[in-house]
Amino acid sequence: MKYALPITLIALTLTACGDEPLSSSIIDNNQIISKQNATANAKSYALESFAGKTATVRMMSDSTIGKGGQCRFGDGWASGSITVEDTKIELKCQTNGSGKGINGCMTKEEFTTKDYAKQDGRCDTNITSLDKLGI
Repeated sequence: MKYALPITLIALTLTACGDEPLSSSIIDNNQIISKQNATANAKSYALESFAGKTATVRMMSDSTIGKGGQCRFGDGWASGSITVEDTKIELKCQTNGSGKGINGCMTKEEFTTKDYAKQDGRCDTNITSLDKLGI
């Protein structure tokens, strides 16, 4: 009996530590930010990689955000493409930074050769925020 109260308090504390599903507004907001960040990175990638050519950028949000109702910041990558002179190039672009690849993007093929590609589709718990990039 003397252990019942402490055990109950510990159980209640653990229950309150993030097991609640994320609200749809948090998921929606973070998906919007991830798409904006990936798009900004893709535009910078296109400007540097295809200088002087017209490029059409189409990026999606990080599809891992909200996965299982728990993944607040996703895996840090979004898929998309750029089209340059009728050639479509599949891309993976960072959603929470721009330090990997060229301005945060690389071809999908190159991405698969990187160690961090193993994280693709899995919630990256090392990501602690999803700020809008100042690009």
